[in-house]
Amino acid sequence: MIKLITGAKGTGKTKIIIDMANDNVETAKGDIVFLTDTDRYMYSLRYQIRVINTDILKRAGQSNLDERELIGFIKGVLAGNHDIESFYIDGAHRMLGRKVADMEDFFTDIYAVAKTTETRFILTVSENEENFPEFLKKYQGEV
Repeated sequence: MIKLITGAKGTGKTKIIIDMANDNVETAKGDIVFLTDTDRYMYSLRYQIRVINTDILKRAGQSNLDERELIGFIKGVLAGNHDIESFYIDGAHRMLGRKVADMEDFFTDIYAVAKTTETRFILTVSENEENFPEFLKKYQGEV
């Protein structure tokens, strides 16, 4: 239900997640959402993928989202479209302005949403696997 694409910054995680999303279009029976914090990749993704830039969610003067806002937004997107099969999230740590090690509650919430909605979440994680926080290790084998 959760798949992590891992590696240090600059190791090509974004290219991998974009390629996965584009490849998913061929076999998807439901809708695909790609959540990111930039418009830079909008034209790299196939038109069938719903691209959402989280910068539109920030309040005036706010530099990052907080976890409740991001999880609430994701739940709202899923509530508005029950046909979402795959939800790609590139750089949740950037959206939240947090270190991956401090995001246990976020991953716990995403896992709960994935189980409840049967949506597959694919996330990039800017951390080498050998430096993973303990809470992330349980998601390494997920698909």
